[in-house]
Amino acid sequence: MDGIEITPARREDATRLHWALSCLSRDLGDCHATGPDDLLRHGFSDPPAFLALLASRNDETLGALVASPVFSTTRGGAGLYVSDLWVSERARGAGLGKRLLAAAPALAPEDWTVTFLKLAVYHDNPGARRLYERLGFEPRGDETVFDLQGPALANLRKRS
Repeated sequence: MDGIEITPARREDATRLHWALSCLSRDLGDCHATGPDDLLRHGFSDPPAFLALLASRNDETLGALVASPVFSTTRGGAGLYVSDLWVSERARGAGLGKRLLAAAPALAPEDWTVTFLKLAVYHDNPGARRLYERLGFEPRGDETVFDLQGPALANLRKRS
């Protein structure tokens, strides 16, 4: 897959980024609730809520990564939580996922000082699990991912 360039997404890339993330949602059978305006508001504000990378060759978008800064007192530093990683079917198997993951700490804002990457993987996605394990990611048996949203989040907000 020669000629692929990985660059940080810019405001003007919001539509391309949205398209790539829509493809990821489709590939995973997920709901896709984010639009280009959401990406602009959260990813290209000051400060940005996330970093987005795009992998492209000429005008073709072949991959995308979205990651947010996290801080861990147990790890003693800041990291990136990779929430979305997509590689087009045409580019799969050529190491583009690995390249996007490697580029994330390098292309993150300098003041984020990335010391670790963290991500979650669906149980029914063995291909992704194999990739992450080959790269050295390890499952955290001592952690369980919890989400709070919708009415439960609204109820919690009322308690503050």
